[in-house]
Amino acid sequence: MLPMLVRLYLTVAGLLLCSLLLVQQAFPHLFPEPYAQSARQDFAGELRLLRDRLDGAVGAELVRRLDELNRDLPERYRLLDPAEVEALSVSVRAQLGADGSAGDHLGSDQHRVYLRLDHGQVVQIGYVEDDYPARYLAYVTVLALMLLALLLWLQPLWGDLERLREVAERFGDGDLEARAPLRGGSSIRQLCVYFNNMADQIGRLIQSQRDLVNAASHELRTPITRLEFGLANLSDSLDDRVARARVHALRCDVEELDLLVGELLTLGMLERNGARALLEQVEAGAFLRASAGLAAEELRTRGTAIDWLLSPALAEIVVEPRSFARAFSNLMRNALRYADGLIRVVLEPDGAGWRLIVEDDGVGIPVEDRDRVFEPFYRLDRSRDRATGGFGLGLSIVRQVIDRHGGEIRVEASNLGGARFVIRLPEHRPGELRAAAAERDGDGETLDQAFHLQ
Repeated sequence: MLPMLVRLYLTVAGLLLCSLLLVQQAFPHLFPEPYAQSARQDFAGELRLLRDRLDGAVGAELVRRLDELNRDLPERYRLLDPAEVEALSVSVRAQLGADGSAGDHLGSDQHRVYLRLDHGQVVQIGYVEDDYPARYLAYVTVLALMLLALLLWLQPLWGDLERLREVAERFGDGDLEARAPLRGGSSIRQLCVYFNNMADQIGRLIQSQRDLVNAASHELRTPITRLEFGLANLSDSLDDRVARARVHALRCDVEELDLLVGELLTLGMLERNGARALLEQVEAGAFLRASAGLAAEELRTRGTAIDWLLSPALAEIVVEPRSFARAFSNLMRNALRYADGLIRVVLEPDGAGWRLIVEDDGVGIPVEDRDRVFEPFYRLDRSRDRATGGFGLGLSIVRQVIDRHGGEIRVEASNLGGARFVIRLPEHRPGELRAAAAERDGDGETLDQAFHLQ
């Protein structure tokens, strides 16, 4: 807001100053007659006294009297010779012939008044306005008062706009309940009304979408379970090897569908409980090894090894155990899906926090896809077959979890040749975070409860 205020003030002050200079410098030349008339009126008294003092004097006597007058005001009065009189503008000579006096301007601060005596001589009164300090002080005073008026007028508007910006930021960060405050005399009251209406519409649309996905996912659990039970019984009762193979393929499809429903439920729970992280202190090495979700038999089957590089300086970390374990497991399974033979896990301090890296020696992720891999249901072309599998929700869940922890995640190229996922998380004290979480809305299920129900 401050840069906007500065730009507004500089614009208004600059235009005002330019207008003042334009009036002073250009108007005497654009409107000479009104300015000349004003000068004659201002000098009417001095012209009368000067005529009384100089009438009847000619030649050397006239020059002597002018010299006496110039002793008090040097070079103010000067007798013009005939050539100088002829050099005057037509309008000045016409005014002298008609009224006996005339005036003109050399600029905004240099003025001349002419007096024609009875014998035809013309005396020039020249003067220069030298009130620059006072004039500039007046300019500064005007600009300062204008700034004060601008501040007084903008102060409530500034506060309202700042509150609206904060609400928009909260809404953009996922707080769908954020609404702009309405103040009776606010200049942006109508804008706040429009914003709140928009937020209500968006909130209802997002909530209805989440409710629909969650309801559908929950409802699908029961028929999926019945299908799994029925296919298992059918497989046990079949003697035909071909039929048993077909039933097994169907069971794999049902398992995939069950996995998709589970990921949808997890994603919905993360979105619904995004601001209710409850962090705990855990032993780093044991927690990560237990949360990897990769069985030794699965690793042997795929011919993949895990290289654990855990810094001794991070014996313990503060995380939300259930959600972070799910995110780490998703990263490890993603790495296993594309690795040729090696997965590397690095845990190390990083300034005021810590960093977790999961990388593999697979084919990597193209630069143009690295920002989009965290979008729900976004999959790379090579993952659209059953060999690699996946539904495009695992990495979206990872990002949701890292956002809950106040951290950030990015994808880059790995020295091993594949993809490198880098997570940076701030350092927290568990007791402080638990207290902060308890102060927020306590209604609704916690994420730990949600994972347990799932």
